Amino acid sequence: MEYKVLPEFGVGSIIEFQFNCISILISNFLLSSDLVIYEKSEGDRLQLSFLLEGEKIISFDNNSKDILYESQESYMAFIKNFEGFYRITKSKPFREVKIKLSNEFLDQHGLNTGLDYKKITDKNLIIPISNDLLTILSDIELKAIKGLPRKILLEAKVLEILAIQISCYNDLISNSLNIKSDKQLKVLYQVKQLIQNNLDKNYSINQLASEFGLNENLLKAKFKKLFNSTIHQFYIDEKMKRAKELLKTTQIPIYEIAEEVGYKNATHFSAAFKRYYKETPNKFRNAL
Repeated sequence: MEYKVLPEFGVGSIIEFQFNCISILISNFLLSSDLVIYEKSEGDRLQLSFLLEGEKIISFDNNSKDILYESQESYMAFIKNFEGFYRITKSKPFREVKIKLSNEFLDQHGLNTGLDYKKITDKNLIIPISNDLLTILSDIELKAIKGLPRKILLEAKVLEILAIQISCYNDLISNSLNIKSDKQLKVLYQVKQLIQNNLDKNYSINQLASEFGLNENLLKAKFKKLFNSTIHQFYIDEKMKRAKELLKTTQIPIYEIAEEVGYKNATHFSAAFKRYYKETPNKFRNAL
């Protein structure tokens, strides 16, 4: 079902899917005035939210501290009898994917035992959206499949999203990051995303630290703790994965692939590829 924003309030829509104890809300709109939504809901549910673009403030009727929720952030919380307000800012594009899973759904998939979900009022609730999740969420927004195939696809995507998000929270707990603020955590994910989106470049630690206003030693230590990899090794891993994908799925010449993943020439790239995969790019491609 699609709900259109009335012209006097802005442009855009909210699309809702409900099936198999799952509710998915996809919001994509631009408001001409600030919007305050009061919500009072009974019953238990696991709620996942991904704010792809925009800003939202979540307020509660029980005097808990307001939550400022910003672009590229997410949360997963088990909610009981929610009562509060959502405030959405005008003149900023707003895109959110919200998934609500009933207790029945959680029971069906064995997700009600052995997992300690956060409450909506807990500290460290808000975490950055990982690149893996961004890809899946974009897929959900764009899929034009209808009927039963869409329901099957969406349920599979929901389970994949849930698995990744549980893993993200577990990683933060097990790594014992001692990060001083949610903002610092978000910056570390932004560093990771900058690297992944610019594999043709070779940023130094100094450049990354300056770009994000971090101390070099702090950046190196926290990045390794959070992502279980040094920045240098992460760069190499991402370059090699991208190169392998291009070799498998395209006929782009080797020298162009070398440029796309940040090597000066095909010779340097081929040597790096062979060190990583134990065979040259040409041999790998010819064996496909």
